[in-house]
Amino acid sequence: MRDGDEVVGRLRVVGVRVERAPGRVAAAISLGYDGGVVIGRADRPAAETQIAQVAGEAALDAIRQVAPGQTRWVLEQIAVQALLAGQAVVAHVLLETEGSPEHLIGSALSRSGPLEDAAAEAVLNAVERRLGWFVKR
Repeated sequence: MRDGDEVVGRLRVVGVRVERAPGRVAAAISLGYDGGVVIGRADRPAAETQIAQVAGEAALDAIRQVAPGQTRWVLEQIAVQALLAGQAVVAHVLLETEGSPEHLIGSALSRSGPLEDAAAEAVLNAVERRLGWFVKR
């Protein structure tokens, strides 16, 4: 966990690890939840420019572990936009339940840190409002 933050009920990004190899990216995102940690992973062929996308996929993999089975979460896109304050990462997540699909958008600002941290935060920002309705307590 980050600097003693206590996680009760809400998910928080507590760890981000990315491994790069020529033509391949692997990411592991740790989310703190109710005093425990869930780890999501994504590993696939990818270019260096797709690290934020792979990190976002790993964050969504962790979220799936605490969301009930009847929900389907799909990371449609991670977009990065340069701003004066830093790089903005925007996540577009598709949530499919028994009803119609819902498009969720979240964002995070990377002032100077790696984009993979902001990508994980952006995915979490996109889903946290809906996740509260679905998370097993």
